[in-house]
Amino acid sequence: MSMSLYLFLTLDTPLKTKNLNEAAKSLGVPIVYEENIDLAGHAGFLPAVLNGLKTGVEVYKTPYSQVAELLASSDSVDPDNTVVIEFRWGGDFYEGTTALYTAMIYSAKYNGVAFDPMSGRYLGADQLVQGVEAFLSYGEQ
Repeated sequence: MSMSLYLFLTLDTPLKTKNLNEAAKSLGVPIVYEENIDLAGHAGFLPAVLNGLKTGVEVYKTPYSQVAELLASSDSVDPDNTVVIEFRWGGDFYEGTTALYTAMIYSAKYNGVAFDPMSGRYLGADQLVQGVEAFLSYGEQ
């Protein structure tokens, strides 16, 4: 089963893993992304270490026009000033956790807006943290 999560960011949001690692550290999030990756041009697996475990998530920059029809209306997303990052993962709980943590970091630090296409809902940082906690508790069983 494949899952997706979309993240909407303003065009001036820093997309380098150096910035992402700094933001994660400042928020106390136990994740470190591989250095020297720019999500603006990256397509495919984004390696990370989560709580000492090697993991990652597939990341793709997607044109807004390709996801517009999936979206519920929102005043938080300006199509003309938005870059869309899509996270994809299979059944691996740590990959899902990596996706949710990454979206949460961008939401908390850069006012990113996450969208879950399965539920048709926008998710705030608090909801993303709840998702992380659910993934981690389920993965430990």
